[in-house]
Amino acid sequence: MSSTKTSSHTEHRSSRTSKDAHREKESHREHREEKPSTSHHSAISNGSSTDRAFKDKHHPLLIAIWNTDRTQTNVEEKLKGLRDLIRKGTNPSINCEILHEQTGTPIAQVSPLIIACFEGDVDIIRFFIENGADPNQTESEHHLTPIHVLCDAEYHGQSLRQKDRADLIRLLIKHGAQVNHLDRSSMAAIHKAVIHDRPECVEVLMDAHADPNVAFMGDTPLSIAARHNRRKIVQILIGHKETNVNHRNDQGGTALHFASAGIVDSPECIDLLLSHGAKVNAQDLKNNTAAMVACFFNKPRILGTLIRAGADLTVRNNEGKDAYDVAVEKEFDECKETVAKQLEKKG
Repeated sequence: MSSTKTSSHTEHRSSRTSKDAHREKESHREHREEKPSTSHHSAISNGSSTDRAFKDKHHPLLIAIWNTDRTQTNVEEKLKGLRDLIRKGTNPSINCEILHEQTGTPIAQVSPLIIACFEGDVDIIRFFIENGADPNQTESEHHLTPIHVLCDAEYHGQSLRQKDRADLIRLLIKHGAQVNHLDRSSMAAIHKAVIHDRPECVEVLMDAHADPNVAFMGDTPLSIAARHNRRKIVQILIGHKETNVNHRNDQGGTALHFASAGIVDSPECIDLLLSHGAKVNAQDLKNNTAAMVACFFNKPRILGTLIRAGADLTVRNNEGKDAYDVAVEKEFDECKETVAKQLEKKG
């Protein structure tokens, strides 16, 4: 394969390979949205520390959250400090300043409910929701909602189970939370839930009419799930009629293209997509097919599934290359032999 071809496939935008390398990091908690990478996120996630700098300069509600004894099994006793403040008329939705740990200067504004979600104590989160905290209030830097935080990666000190997260999201929705809010980077909560492999959260969001076709950097929840072989999430998404299994990204790629570049060589998600109407010979803007993608990424099992589903191996892309050419260029013998045998069989 020529260097031009290599460049073309390396930049293969149907599966968005330049981003796929980035997204492989996502699945290992290295995506910029997967961990607390900003200063105020770090401050929030470490907020329960008793030696926190400038802790006593924060709003009383935040101090009460941080001072709560989470080992206390008596919920009434555990929440007494917070309840006393609310009974005295403190607004549960007040915007509180987060102070820089070294200088004490304000670096962000955030609601007590969002702080509670970062801290991850179920009783405290429920307390704020049930006492009128605004479920759609966002923090100032990334415009995250409480649902975003619950779908996100685990922050330092969090111990929320998957079921806890889903139940809390369901409670937030019951109290008026909007599920399709986009944060500053145009990421919806459902993207975070897929990236962090939270099927329970995905199901709750979909039941509340989350948009399954919303794009983040051009990629939908289904394409992200398919790329990472998250079978349960793919099942949930395609189980809702609103999900367009043949949705194309800005370079014409479909979820089947993504699945064909799978992190693992498993046909599970390929089978699911095909059984729900995915077009096996769909071509992106460079006329690459899913079979070409499978050959490029050396996915012989996926390639075999595509062939059995009727993949046309004679299709050529904009550079005049077919699936066999791709396998030859990449020197992936198993894919090359699989394609050669199928072409020979077809005569």
